[in-house]
Amino acid sequence: MEFFTRLLGGQRKQAAPNNPQQRLARFKQRYNSILQTWQKTQTLATDREALGNIRRGFQALTAILNDESRSPAPHLCLSFAAAQQIYTAVSKIAATSHDEGMVRDAVAVYSALIDSEEEDFLENDVFAASLMNFIGRTVGSSSMGVGEDIEADIVELLFGITTKIRLQPEILPVWFTTTSSDAKERAAVQKVDFAGITQKEDFPLCYQLIDHVHHEGRIGDFARTGLLYIFESASKSTTLEQWIVNSDLPTFMATGLGALYSQLSRKLSILHTADTEDLPLILKLSDYREMQANPQAVSFFSEDFQGHMATFLSYLAFWQDVLEHCRSVDVRLTLIDHFQILFLQQLLYPSLLESSDIDGGSSVAVLTYLRRILDALDHPELIHMILHYLLALPDFHSTSTRTPKSPAALKRHQSLLLLQAPDKDEEKMNPSLFNLVDLVLGSTDSQDSQTVIAALKLTTVILAKNHGYALGSLIKYMAVHHKEPYRTIGALNVETELYLSIAISLAGEIGVDEAYENHLKDKLSLLEGHPCSLKALALPNTTTQNAAYLDGDVVAREVEQHYLMPEDPLYHSLLSQLLMFLTNDVETNLALTEVITTLGSCSQLRLEGWLSVDPAEYVFQEGEDELADITDDVFRNMYRANRRPTWSPSAAPQLLACLQQLESQVEALRADIQDWDEHVANRKHVFQTYEEMSEVSKNPNTSVKQPTEPPPGSWTPQIPKHLMDSSTTPSRVSSPRGRKEGLDAKHTPASSPTPSRLGRQVLGGSPRGTSPLPAPQAGKRQTTFMADVLSNLADVNNNPNLKRRIRFRKPAGSQTVEVMLSKYQPPPKEPTEDDDTAAVAEEEADDVREASLGHIITNVVILQEFILELVALLQVRASLFGEVRHA
Repeated sequence: MEFFTRLLGGQRKQAAPNNPQQRLARFKQRYNSILQTWQKTQTLATDREALGNIRRGFQALTAILNDESRSPAPHLCLSFAAAQQIYTAVSKIAATSHDEGMVRDAVAVYSALIDSEEEDFLENDVFAASLMNFIGRTVGSSSMGVGEDIEADIVELLFGITTKIRLQPEILPVWFTTTSSDAKERAAVQKVDFAGITQKEDFPLCYQLIDHVHHEGRIGDFARTGLLYIFESASKSTTLEQWIVNSDLPTFMATGLGALYSQLSRKLSILHTADTEDLPLILKLSDYREMQANPQAVSFFSEDFQGHMATFLSYLAFWQDVLEHCRSVDVRLTLIDHFQILFLQQLLYPSLLESSDIDGGSSVAVLTYLRRILDALDHPELIHMILHYLLALPDFHSTSTRTPKSPAALKRHQSLLLLQAPDKDEEKMNPSLFNLVDLVLGSTDSQDSQTVIAALKLTTVILAKNHGYALGSLIKYMAVHHKEPYRTIGALNVETELYLSIAISLAGEIGVDEAYENHLKDKLSLLEGHPCSLKALALPNTTTQNAAYLDGDVVAREVEQHYLMPEDPLYHSLLSQLLMFLTNDVETNLALTEVITTLGSCSQLRLEGWLSVDPAEYVFQEGEDELADITDDVFRNMYRANRRPTWSPSAAPQLLACLQQLESQVEALRADIQDWDEHVANRKHVFQTYEEMSEVSKNPNTSVKQPTEPPPGSWTPQIPKHLMDSSTTPSRVSSPRGRKEGLDAKHTPASSPTPSRLGRQVLGGSPRGTSPLPAPQAGKRQTTFMADVLSNLADVNNNPNLKRRIRFRKPAGSQTVEVMLSKYQPPPKEPTEDDDTAAVAEEEADDVREASLGHIITNVVILQEFILELVALLQVRASLFGEVRHA
């Protein structure tokens, strides 16, 4: 090849010498040059030329080491570096240079030595001492101070060392050493409080990680993961285990979590900025802009708050990971004790106790923080501890049934118990006097919509993830003594049709089929994923008892079948909010509907009495004559189960009665407002068009799939055809508008917005899925969508009819709401002092609210979707859990 190369291009240039001897020569030359420059320079920090020469030398050393690591043996440069301990000189030069660039290049040299995995640098005491001394002088408490990018490189280097320790536990003694027993005893005498003994000289690597564990971004991620590996190693080293128990690391971790929580604002506003372009469409088409945020409260959507919240939650996740990976019982129980005393009882509960609904946001803040904490946690011990304490459950004292094994861990446990004991009994903060139940119930009845929203969201999380803890605290219940279902398929059909008739009466038939299909899928997924469904869906011969966490400390609370008590305070608060659904703000309604559907998603909660009719109230019109003609027992039972019962109005479930009242409110509006049905249909069309545009904008090259026929044998309940054909809505039966609506139905996009899709953006929860949509015409998709949305929004915003204000009044002590329309109101007159006094007295007695017509129409569309969700819930539960008798 060299012959042909010379013929084609002349003599080839000689490559740089790279055999081991030549490479070693270059390495020694560079290293000696660095030493000479350093020794000749009196003040390195001020000599820019010397700094540049040494930096170039460090970079050359790093390049040679990396090149040698990729080359075949022998690796003479690495052997020379180990024998001459060049890292000591690198450490001293970089630490005394006070130059960030020099520090970065020194870190690169250390990284090259560690990554080479030769010469056992990580097993060398001198190397470990040199590196930790360098890091301590660079990023320690009395360090020179460097930028975040260099600090991140240093913490990443420490993380790499902990990774090697995790994989090779035998090198731990190099990085972790303990003082003599005499020194230990003296330190224990000097440090007698709960915080533990500070022993940075024993394990500087661990303390460096602790110092950086609260940071955001790469620094915090590397520090937390590295510290996690150290706690995981405690189960393999008794010395390290006892050292952690005696040290102040658990205190640092708990106080660090508390410090991050304290950075969160005491007052919080969960309102979107009204003038933002990112305001969800469903809020734009309401009176949302009229809601005023407290100027002293921090916005939930601000970048600063989101950054603080993300950091706090990431550190909380780090706690969870540590407890999950730590197999040392003493270390784990010591950490849990510190979490309980220093964070839960001394910080989290006092913030709950001090929250107020009248100071403009502190209740909103606490409720929101609790929701985010419980939503982020999955560790059974932490959940058990938090909910037992904050809900004041009676068996809180048995948070952990095990006691520490070692005397040191037991002593730390006792000192923490003494720490939480107040000097006087009256100073003791006791959740039995005021707890999370009191806060939630008071907040759901608040006059401030943000407080209501925050309380409803928190309730949803507790019901969805930790339903067992809500029983007896948030929810008043009574046990079920019979297992067989008493409800019948005939009653289910009647109830389904009744709820559907209300939904269609509210907002018409357009889009109901498609929306219902999507709700069936959503509810099936919701029910299958609920923690209480494991027992209901388990095979008969399998056990669903949750295994104890780490050999029996905490077992998830067992949820048996139960009824919701009629006088349950939380449920009554939900019904009170539901009764004012049309004037509630949109976010309140979205949170309210999610709480109710989440409540109904527990397979162990019977629906009788609150969502379904109690079977004891069934009345059958058929006599026993028909039954006498049937001789076969099986057919007789099937006939009985399929009979369609009736019941008295007083026997109707409270939720159904409330929805019927809302239907009456809408009927009053329909009778008084011209073109009511057109307004509702247009609003549904706006949502539908916007959703189609959003789907296409995400992937313009993908057409939206059409609904397909279900496979043979699948269970897909449909809306009864006779119900759709014989609707009793006046506008569809007797008015020209009803006929026009029926004619245009097949040409109108046939899906309405669901709160779960448009609303989840507002609520901050997880989406429940999207619905199949009809594909728009090819070539006109994007322009048609944009034109439709802009046109409809312009019509909505400029239509004076939709800005009309309508007042609703709920008399004091009454459970009905009156729609105060124009034809029922007396003509205005000049106010007098007596009139003002009477008006004030009336407002104090009655609950009077008002909203624009456009806002009410949006809420009507949401209400229809909510009722369709309830129908889907009834149908899926009946099929999935066998809750009704077919024979």
